[in-house]
Amino acid sequence: MILAIETSTPVCSVALGKQGSIIEKRIEGRGVHSERTFTFTKELLDRYNIEVKDLDAILFSKGPGSYTGLRIGAAAIKGLLFGQSIPLFTLSSLVSFSVPYLEQHKPIHAVIDARREHLYHQKIELLSSGDLQITSPVVKELSTLRSDLNRDEIIVGTGWERLQLASEDDYKMVGTEGVSAKNLIMAWNNTITKPLFKQQDVETFEPEYLTMAQVNNSAIRE
Repeated sequence: MILAIETSTPVCSVALGKQGSIIEKRIEGRGVHSERTFTFTKELLDRYNIEVKDLDAILFSKGPGSYTGLRIGAAAIKGLLFGQSIPLFTLSSLVSFSVPYLEQHKPIHAVIDARREHLYHQKIELLSSGDLQITSPVVKELSTLRSDLNRDEIIVGTGWERLQLASEDDYKMVGTEGVSAKNLIMAWNNTITKPLFKQQDVETFEPEYLTMAQVNNSAIRE
């Protein structure tokens, strides 16, 4: 059994993978993570009479993303795994967003709102050869990302509406409905994406927080 937690955006999602099925508790809104991350986790475990020690692993969407959401998600996991021997595996939040759309074999632009005139961006594509092409996550100015997009490509995540594309009908646009802890379990069960997970030391693990200082730091701009 696998527990997955996604808190990198205004979406708070907790999912449980059990015997081939995925069950999710999910809510979207400002400030929801502090209450719902813990309650959703407890509700899912209690519903199926599962204890933390029964889990095979916990998966976490590590960011980039909201400082508050990621901090709360990480704190919840550290609390759950205190004194346990359950492994923790993390995956880029942006890569996680792309998982349900990989089989379309189109470039996927995964984005997270980075405020001001920026979006966090990562481009992912599953080629017809079966190879996975992934760029490094970067902070991009809206104008730069707008020029990088081509017709019929997929854009998924938060903040993409600020791109103000001339014709959104030329693209497949997926908003917060594409943000889910279920994606992490799908990626874990996929032989192509499972190697992208990284095992973390629970005590020392820190998510990839997004702060305004990062956005203003020219070292992470293209």
